[in-house]
Amino acid sequence: MIDLLPEIRAWSAAGEELAVATVVRASGSTPRPVGARMIISSEGRMAGSVSGGCVETTVYEEMMDVLQGGTPRLLHFGITEDMIWDVGLACGGTIDVFVQRLDPALAEVLARSAAAKEPVVLATVLVGQGMGQSFLVGRQQVLPAATDEALAAAAREILATRSDRGVVQALGPDREVFFEAFLPPLRMIVIGGVHTAIHLTRFAKELGFEVIVADPRAKFANRERFPEADEVLQEWPDEALAHLAVDESTYVVLLTHDPKIDEPTLAAVLKTPAAYVGAIGSRGTHAGRGERMASWGITPEDLERVYGPIGLDIGGRSPQETALAIIAEVVAVKNGKSGGFLRDKGPR
Repeated sequence: MIDLLPEIRAWSAAGEELAVATVVRASGSTPRPVGARMIISSEGRMAGSVSGGCVETTVYEEMMDVLQGGTPRLLHFGITEDMIWDVGLACGGTIDVFVQRLDPALAEVLARSAAAKEPVVLATVLVGQGMGQSFLVGRQQVLPAATDEALAAAAREILATRSDRGVVQALGPDREVFFEAFLPPLRMIVIGGVHTAIHLTRFAKELGFEVIVADPRAKFANRERFPEADEVLQEWPDEALAHLAVDESTYVVLLTHDPKIDEPTLAAVLKTPAAYVGAIGSRGTHAGRGERMASWGITPEDLERVYGPIGLDIGGRSPQETALAIIAEVVAVKNGKSGGFLRDKGPR
């Protein structure tokens, strides 16, 4: 939704009414994930998508009908017997798409929450009482205010899980609600402003991470090397970690290959709930590091948290390839996956 805000603002300012279609369920192989959105205006303008083009025409027509006074509706698309004549998903999956009017004011509140890094859940009633209504639920407030406690409680449970995957839940026998969390960006702390870190920072920013680079050496920690980073800290990383409030949404990558920097930093970060801790170096380096770090109060169990050698095995040698292997591993950990070739996986 937030990525469509420029169009929402422009079309709304022009006096056009808006409708939104959202993928609320998906199974099998599908072109777009749950949470994918398409918007249209009463003047026929369109942005976003809910599939790879297979069903957009039909969804567009349904959205126009809603704008012309029709009721919100839940659409189902899957593989059809005759893809030449019927509408369906050629990839073999199935999706449910919910079509409703779009409230630009609610989208603005969502954008302000994102800018303030406040986690919120967008809850949309798909079936039953209040069908087509959407609510924003934060830790302290619900907008619009007139909603029920069951919906607000379910939304806050989702906030507590820190999962941004959209999910449909039944609230009673005759009511279904689509919940989607909008969370502050994940944060990556890159220790060591080395060559690989330059490319890793670019990859991480493209994937939506907030990136902080820390290195005590001025020639490595500067804006000229890291123009895309959100922060560049010229200080000892273990001291930086003390004021960076490392939490479950923080991913820490150590790249200096210098024990004077890496080991005190590891000792500090392993006392935090960081979601990911990776350290560059060979298996031998990692084993030797473990032996020395006992003096820091770090146990073998603590070191099991460290991804070292760091990165997925893609045979990378250059700084660019090493950064790619690292960001791939970070994404795999974030998504609870182990990596590997998709062709070797079972059916989705």
